[in-house]
Amino acid sequence: MKTQWSGVCLSFLTGIASAITVTKASPALLEIKKELPLSVIQIGWIMSSAALASVLLGIFVGALSHRYGPKKVLQIALSLIIITAGFSIIINSANELILSRIIEGIAVIFVSVAAPTLISHLSKPSDMGLTMGVWALWMPAGSVLTFLLAPVILEFFNWRWLWGAAFFLALPLLILSIKLVDPTRTASDTVHKKLSRSVVYKAIIMGLIFTCFTGTFFSMLTYLPTYLIETYQVSLSNALFITTILPAFIIPGNLVSGFLIHRGIPWFKMLTFPAVALTIVITLLLHTSYPDQLGLILLALLGFFLGMIPTAIFAQSPRLADKPIDTGRVIGIVITGQGPGILFGPPLAGFLIGNHHHWQNLYPFYILLTISIILFTQRLKTHQPAH
Repeated sequence: MKTQWSGVCLSFLTGIASAITVTKASPALLEIKKELPLSVIQIGWIMSSAALASVLLGIFVGALSHRYGPKKVLQIALSLIIITAGFSIIINSANELILSRIIEGIAVIFVSVAAPTLISHLSKPSDMGLTMGVWALWMPAGSVLTFLLAPVILEFFNWRWLWGAAFFLALPLLILSIKLVDPTRTASDTVHKKLSRSVVYKAIIMGLIFTCFTGTFFSMLTYLPTYLIETYQVSLSNALFITTILPAFIIPGNLVSGFLIHRGIPWFKMLTFPAVALTIVITLLLHTSYPDQLGLILLALLGFFLGMIPTAIFAQSPRLADKPIDTGRVIGIVITGQGPGILFGPPLAGFLIGNHHHWQNLYPFYILLTISIILFTQRLKTHQPAH
């Protein structure tokens, strides 16, 4: 067996389309507020409502992928992205925004489960760290692309065009996916046996680690532009550009983590060490004074260490399954953990900040999340081999 890189790349690009769908809210919200009156908590819900499907449908999508194959699930997701993006041009209220986010969230959870499942079947075991390292780039790469394109789109068009930007990537991907090979369809036996309690337990713990990661990343991504504008009086375009540093440096974190796992570093070290580093960096960012240049370096380090975590999650999750054919269901459970972090992270951060914008209130929230990653990893380590 050799790794089918063409299928891995198509799956990854589908993730990019999903990432644009998720992260477009952050750069668009400041323009939306000019047209629609929104509170800081409503902003958090518009950002996070796309994750509602992750909370409710992750396990179901894993079962769907197991039954019909991850390729078909990806095609359904791309179709939903195309439909919602196409209708974004007529959105005129906050309720319509939230409704569109919920539908988009269904597409995103379909991709979040099906794409890594397909990639795991397209990869030879020795390449799993590398291919999952590539897959883990989907959210930061899509975020960077969104934040780089957003100022241009917002200057020449309006926020509705940014809302529908994923259409132009999803449509050709749907066409290309017709010839995509799905190795799971050649499986001779797909008996619907229940997952063992041990596998379910380990998948839930890994999902909780994912919750801590997404809660940190998405709450930061949501409010960082506002923080920069209020604290440093920078322009909107400069705030969006600086915010891009966070997801941009997640990318090398993804790649370094994938490379180290490929070279034999135990997966749990790629969760524990970055979490410790994040605790230190967040403390420096929120509790020390520093020149602007050092602040940018700290922001880059924050992204880098954050990026190491999802690669370890995606690389290890397929190995939690007793049988390869169960990979989709296991990843469905793990990806369900992504939802609560996205759904509740931004609104909770908005609540802690408050209408008077007390940014220091976020410190205990982020420290709790990073320490939880360490504790959950140690718990999972006792039930799972190092390699």
